[in-house]
Amino acid sequence: MSDLTTEALTRIASETSLPYSTVRYCLECSVAQAACEFFGVRDCEVDVDARTVIPSFYVGGDMDVEEAELFTSTPVRHDVVPAEFTFDMFRRDFVDRTLELFSGILREVEADELEKKWRKQVRKAVEGVIQEKSKDRIEVDLGDDTNGIMLKPEWTPLEVSSYREGKLMLFYVLKVVRRGSAVDVYLSRGVPSFPGAILKMLAPWVTVKTVRRLRGRKTWLKVRPGVNPDLLRDVSSYLMGEVVEIVRR
Repeated sequence: MSDLTTEALTRIASETSLPYSTVRYCLECSVAQAACEFFGVRDCEVDVDARTVIPSFYVGGDMDVEEAELFTSTPVRHDVVPAEFTFDMFRRDFVDRTLELFSGILREVEADELEKKWRKQVRKAVEGVIQEKSKDRIEVDLGDDTNGIMLKPEWTPLEVSSYREGKLMLFYVLKVVRRGSAVDVYLSRGVPSFPGAILKMLAPWVTVKTVRRLRGRKTWLKVRPGVNPDLLRDVSSYLMGEVVEIVRR
């Protein structure tokens, strides 16, 4: 692989959430697909380091016997004939098609990784910054180019005045929805489990069960083992002053 290619892949990896090895794999897939389209075959092997493409031609289907004789001796029908081509042998339109495929595959793979990452966060408390607020929804920046959405039914009415653009807050992850190459994470601050999720974030070793929540006013939790009162005050602070009480029975 040339130094320029390595440098470009390294830069792309740094600009996405993907490791270098995955970006390289995406490039190999893109070249292979472009080559299969170009030659009209089903299988192509790509070696990025050697800068070669080896399509497999089926004699009698992808090429006739006479053509196959250019690549192997005494070919017969139904033989599979590999033929090696270097990257430098392809025209500009092949390069353009490869780049088009590479961009699309990168988006899909990056979305796959983000979806996996955020599905692991469902029913947990996460941090985000409010980007935009309308009358029925709030857009939240969760990092990694991930779009967080908190619909109005998930708001806590007593704290709505604090939902300001640029505000850093905790949110409860309700669900993750994939839209093509985009990943939407639906959030809540009103769900009954939210206070317990915050406590679990602060004290991962505890077991928490929500007994009751009066959204924005008071939450009753069962917690095992017991926790320091300072932790409850921290949870209350994240909830804009909502009282958090431990149920002993």
